[in-house]
Amino acid sequence: MALGLGALAAGVDVYVGYPISPATSLLIWMESNLPGKGKFVYQSTSEIESITAIIGAGFAGKKAMTATAGPGFTLMGEGLGLAWMAEIPLVVVDVQRGGPATGLPTKTEQSDLMTALYPAHGDLRMPVIAPGTVEECFYAAFHAFDWAERYQGPVILLSEHMLSESNQNIPKPDLSKMKPEGRKVYTGSNGYQRYDGHDLSPMPIPGNPGSYVANGSEHDGMGDTTHLGQRHVDMTNRRFDKLKLLEEDTYESLNSDASVVVMPWGGSKGAALAAYQTLEGQGADLGWCYTMFIHPLPPRLLEELRSKELVIVPELNFMGQFASVLRSYGVKAEAITQYTGLPFKVSDLIDRIRETAGLQLEASVTA
Repeated sequence: MALGLGALAAGVDVYVGYPISPATSLLIWMESNLPGKGKFVYQSTSEIESITAIIGAGFAGKKAMTATAGPGFTLMGEGLGLAWMAEIPLVVVDVQRGGPATGLPTKTEQSDLMTALYPAHGDLRMPVIAPGTVEECFYAAFHAFDWAERYQGPVILLSEHMLSESNQNIPKPDLSKMKPEGRKVYTGSNGYQRYDGHDLSPMPIPGNPGSYVANGSEHDGMGDTTHLGQRHVDMTNRRFDKLKLLEEDTYESLNSDASVVVMPWGGSKGAALAAYQTLEGQGADLGWCYTMFIHPLPPRLLEELRSKELVIVPELNFMGQFASVLRSYGVKAEAITQYTGLPFKVSDLIDRIRETAGLQLEASVTA
């Protein structure tokens, strides 16, 4: 419900979804709450239909959204690649569950991060927002639509089974302070080439002036197919450069002078924060960092993390996916993993954080 309310606040026009646990509740909520003039909700026959339908809606100038779980998200990979290439705004929610394959459909996990970042083949890296609480789900949905409009492309919102089944009393959002990002629409005369140059350009809407070719092949400024190597270089740079428009220095940081930091992501935030507060109360010299903006990360946060001796990342997956992402950025990150299908217990995290930080300190003294 919080995701749905955030989407309504952002001005969602179209929702198309296929039933799949644990994302079906958002489809059902939208069917009851989105209908109205200029709005459209549809239960599709597959995830492939869902992604292609919202690509069409985004191409036509509408704010469009779908939600699925890991298996369905995988099926959307080709469509997400098309939306990236054609620069079409849309939002895809992945409510994570245990995997791979059918996996643990009624259990929680945080194992879709790599898939969310790289859902399609070729050079791309999707913007990803991962809320950590029910309250953050509202703001995550709002920001996901703003991001999609701001850089003109697909945005992935990573939720989790645990969050989808949670209830939380939250302060009523002040909608008067929330100004949704609008569609930048071209209003000039014919002859305009949307994909020309590296600057973000207004979108021509079909039926209005301008070239409105949505092409999954590499294309020129008009949108027509080209196989010229230099054009592929130019367009690839254009698509990646647009991600800089999403960089925001919005994050949490406590005890920033500490050399060892706890930094969870997504729904592991609550248990990790409780464990951190307990250890801090016991006199442990630990820092805390957190953001729901996973990619791109806030630049100042990344700078802070790179200065630490150790960043401890509690996450619900086997591979330590977010810790791996942080290491690729030059951060000394180590994951605390769990993949039972259940959330972290605070008591377990307290022991494991103490152990991980202690081992690091002992190694430093020995060295």
